[in-house]
Formats: sequence, structure tokens, C-alpha cells
Amino acid sequence: MKKSSLNHRIAAVLICAAAIAGIMTGCGNKIEHTVNANADQGNNTAEEAKAEAPSEELISAEESTENTEPVEFDYTLCFSGDVCASDSAYTTAYWKSNGEDITKCIDETMVSHMQSADICFVNNEFPYSLRGSAIPYKDYTYRGNPENVKILKDLGVDIVSLANNHMFDYGEEALLDTLETLDNAGIKRVGAGKDLEEASSIYYYDLEGLKVAFISGTRVEWQMLTREAAENQPGVFRTVDPTLLYERVKEAKENADYVVVYMHWGIEGVTYLEDYQLTTGNGLIDAGADAVIGDHTHCLQGIDFYKGKPIVYSLGNYWFNGKTMDTMLAELHITGTKDNISTELKIVPAVQSGCQVKYIETPYEQESFYNRMISMSYGISIDKNGVVSDAD
Repeated sequence: MKKSSLNHRIAAVLICAAAIAGIMTGCGNKIEHTVNANADQGNNTAEEAKAEAPSEELISAEESTENTEPVEFDYTLCFSGDVCASDSAYTTAYWKSNGEDITKCIDETMVSHMQSADICFVNNEFPYSLRGSAIPYKDYTYRGNPENVKILKDLGVDIVSLANNHMFDYGEEALLDTLETLDNAGIKRVGAGKDLEEASSIYYYDLEGLKVAFISGTRVEWQMLTREAAENQPGVFRTVDPTLLYERVKEAKENADYVVVYMHWGIEGVTYLEDYQLTTGNGLIDAGADAVIGDHTHCLQGIDFYKGKPIVYSLGNYWFNGKTMDTMLAELHITGTKDNISTELKIVPAVQSGCQVKYIETPYEQESFYNRMISMSYGISIDKNGVVSDAD
């Protein structure tokens, strides 16, 4: 089942019985995306419509059996690494020079994967604002016009991570403008907020038969140039100490069927992992995560499976600058029923070059790409369709 309506507001239709004497009674229940009760993202959890249910006497034994059968589902969650549409970025200049047509920057194959996914998640590596001043002592600072959010809309992005080391580049005003810009665009967010409660909050999607939770945290920078959120202070969800992060994951698992954690971590420009990436990745799965997706390093890092669950250590750059490098989308294909969930990890190979992202389509080049991924990973195999398996 793919996207069929804006914002994935998926209707679950309950078939109701006919009343005696031929009078028909109908009922319906609208399932909404929900957010952590403590998080304010510009919209509140919608109240479920109260439907008039048929009396017990009018429900046949056959219908009762049908209503208790588990719902089978088939969903795809799509993830990318860093996206930058800062006004000073080469990517933004290239987009503008091509009439603001994002398919001139990211080819149609890649865009199609993003748009057709049931949920598309990217790392938004800059604030949306016309306010604020660049923080001192930082080599690179980014800020984009709020109008640039249309790029995310055109790509089919549903939710973003703001837990990164550029979200506070132009201070508190720009961060708060970013929250408002995304809310107004209908794009959900995790990883930053007006206080710690919001920055560390969980975002829930209610899909038919499956509830999915998203959390995002950051652990980068030798100096704390990016302000961390506190009780009464806007900032990012900083997770050098992962205690609160693990608590949020446990909370999410208690309230959802499937939990994804998106982490900003590692060292820029290297394919090897820091020890804490390994221990934290495993710790997140021990706490209840069903998949861990990472980025920040501006290059791809390896893939691992822990307790049968995938850890993609870094998706690197997706559409970030003009450099030539490997990139990819990671797709989690989730099937089954609530009590029997299966996950298939698939990668969609591409190259970022000259402010463009192009799908790698020839079998030879795909095989070379997969071999590069295998060489930096941990006991995995990748088939010709990009499906990743635990080879151990």
C-alpha cells in the first residue's frame, strides 16, 4: 500500500451490519498521525470520530470473526542522508538556475522512490529563516529562506530530523522559525524543539494495522557550538549521554509496533566507526528500536544487523554540495501483521556529483557499489536488487 492521500491520513473502514427491516447503519473511524502528548508541533492529535456502532444483536458470528482478524500490511519507509537548501549552498543555486525543478537536481528514479514511499524521512541540515546571526567560531554556517521548504514538498518528504550540528547556525530565532516553517508546510519533525521535552519527543504515525514511531538525536562536535535543548531552552536533542534517548525508545516501544531511531553521529569524511556508534546502535535496539539509521559523516558508512535488526551507520550526503561521492536511499519494507512483523532492508544506489543526484542503473556499476558497501559493513550480503541480508 503506497501513499494515497495527503499527510498519510489513512481511513480504516469498518463494515457494519444491516438492521432488521432493511435499514442500513454505517460507521467509520479516521486514523490520524499522532505526536507525543508533550510535543507541540503546530497541530494537535486529532480526536477520533465517534461512530455509531451497530448493536451486538445485529452483528453476525461471521462478521465478529472477520473484525478480529489481524490486519495485513505492506509499507515502505524511505530514508536519505543530508539535504541542504541553504541560500549560500551550491545545491540551492543549482536548483534556482533550473527553474526550481527538483527533478533537474535529483533524478526521477530517486524522486519516485521518495514520493512513492508510505513515509519519507530525510535529515534537514540547515535552518529555515531570514532572521538571526551566524554563531561565531564556526567554519560553516547555513540558513535558508523559508520558501525553500517547497523542495521537501516536491520530493514527497513527510518527516525530517533536526538533530544535527547546523540547526543552531543562526541562533534561537532561526531555530524557532524552522519549527514554524515545517509546521506550516505540514512536514513533521523530530530532534529539535522549543525545549528538551519537544526536542526529545516521539512522533507517531498511525498506519492501518501498524503504528510507527520516530525519534532522532545527535552526538557530534568536539565543542558544543550547537545548543542543546534544556527545560526552558530551545535547541537540539543532544545524546552524548544516551540515557534519555534510551528512555524515549522504551517509551516508544510501549506505544508503537515499530520504532525507528535516526542518529547524527560519527566523524566526518571517514568510513570507520567510533566505538560509541557500535555500543549506542546496539543499545538502541536493546531498548526497543526495530531499526537504526545514521548520518553526519558526509560519506557512506557500513551496515550491520544486531539481533536481526538493521543498523545503517551513515547515509552520508544525499543532496548537500557539488562533490562527487556515493550516496543512496535506504528503504525499510515492512510487511506482515502487528504480531508478526517482517523487515526487508533495501538500498537504492546513486551518486552525488555537481549538485545532482543520479541513480546508478547499470548492473556492473550497481554491483561495484554493493561491493563497496559490503567491504565497509559487518557480515552482510546484498543481492542484485539491493536487498541487504545478514550473512552471519
